[in-house]
Amino acid sequence: MGFFEHEHEHEQEWNLEQNMNSRERVYATLNFTGPDRLATECWVLPIAFQGREAEMNALLGRFPGDFGGMSQRNVFDLAGYHVGTYIDPWGCEWHNLHEGIHGLLKHAPLEDYASMASYTWPLAAVAQGWEDAEASLAAQQDKFTRAFGGNLFERMQFLRGTENLLMDLADEACAEVYLLRDHVAEIMRANIERQVRYAVDSIQFGDDWGSQRGLLISPRKWREFFKPVYKELFDIVLDAGKKIFFHSDGYIADIYPDFIELGVSAINSQVWCMGLDVLAPYAGQITFWGELDRQHLLPHGTPAEIQQAARQMYQTFYRNGGLIGQQSIEQVWHLENVEAALAAWGLVKSEE
Repeated sequence: MGFFEHEHEHEQEWNLEQNMNSRERVYATLNFTGPDRLATECWVLPIAFQGREAEMNALLGRFPGDFGGMSQRNVFDLAGYHVGTYIDPWGCEWHNLHEGIHGLLKHAPLEDYASMASYTWPLAAVAQGWEDAEASLAAQQDKFTRAFGGNLFERMQFLRGTENLLMDLADEACAEVYLLRDHVAEIMRANIERQVRYAVDSIQFGDDWGSQRGLLISPRKWREFFKPVYKELFDIVLDAGKKIFFHSDGYIADIYPDFIELGVSAINSQVWCMGLDVLAPYAGQITFWGELDRQHLLPHGTPAEIQQAARQMYQTFYRNGGLIGQQSIEQVWHLENVEAALAAWGLVKSEE
């Protein structure tokens, strides 16, 4: 029986026989050894609950995911989703005018590189906030767990300002941008070296590298400037026997081969922005960690179209593993489309 032959209305629940726990299922997916069904995960923006909290909680309760996380007060965490003004551990100032979504950066402490001489890097903060890490992992032994290693490119933007940083990268004579990169990488390294001591299954990284049509910088510059640092950080994870997960929005097809070369196990990207046909050659080489199209399909499509898109992703990417049914949920989607997105992955049974 095929993956998508359970599409009748009365079967919109995850009642398929399960022969693995969540942790086993994700490892089987990443190692291409045949999970009992698709592993799944759901990210929900806090704003998605507003005005429909009971309904959202009921839906999420019907479609539990396979992932867990390590409790850590992480120096790389964003400032928060509540209205107000925040100063993060790096001295970046954030303003938030709307409850439930993240605010905007209003002050970058290194807009002027002259400030770097007196700037205090938050290396000491890495040693704080680990009190509940071990207990949180012990309570989730059946889940596949992750810790967040950091975001190199994005944190550089927060410190310098996006426009300033992009101009720095275009200026071959700018020496300060190398110092900025290396300072952020040093803090990432300290964070990761501590994380891999715990019984966590993977370390997650995230940098949004793509625009709608291509990388924000040239692939040549990316490989020259950022790839060597990623390699150093990723090798810490791989040497500890952990898996690497990477998130990047936008059109990043040009650097998919680089992520594979660097040992990334799973990548969360906007596959529909790039096109399934563009990414199909990488099936079986890396796990596609979601996702259905949240630009057009999920806000404006029908439940039937959502299920069809999940079918196309399975047919394109699944190779005895290699596909995780990950999905983000936002406030602008109708509840029927939220349910369809969650159910689409749950109806997938990984045996034919």
